[in-house]
Amino acid sequence: MKRLFIITALILTATVFGACHREVSQLTGDYSYKISGETAVTDADGEVSYLMVSKRGQMNILRDRNDKDKVLVTMNETAGGVYSFTATVKGDSLILDPYQFTTNILSEANINPFQEDNATLVFQIDASGSGFSNDDIIILNEQWNGRQSSGNATLSAPKMTMIAERN
Repeated sequence: MKRLFIITALILTATVFGACHREVSQLTGDYSYKISGETAVTDADGEVSYLMVSKRGQMNILRDRNDKDKVLVTMNETAGGVYSFTATVKGDSLILDPYQFTTNILSEANINPFQEDNATLVFQIDASGSGFSNDDIIILNEQWNGRQSSGNATLSAPKMTMIAERN
């Protein structure tokens, strides 16, 4: 009886830990993503401008070598920015570790990064958030706060939504 209990406990433990590894490995791979949302940019005089942000690119998710429940996410923006962060995987949920990155925010209504007449503001962003995965789709909701790299403007974006689809 004792032996049967020990064997059952070992099988159950292996199944639970195996499922955790499977969940992380199911997320790994290459994705195409788009991030969009409204930002509030406050200048040195306290004037607020609301700007729509739309970014897209390629995302890669790798298993973290140091923690079985974490993944390393790298983002490669079409317009040239590259950054990475880690996230904890719990079932279908992802919890992003707070991270920082630099990004360009276009200050005109036209958000085409390839058009030369757009004015660009460079911001250092502090980001955090969470999301979930569903088959080949990942949806993240992030919060951004930042400061202009050369100037006194601040940025606030309480809801930036990223949707990624496996390539």
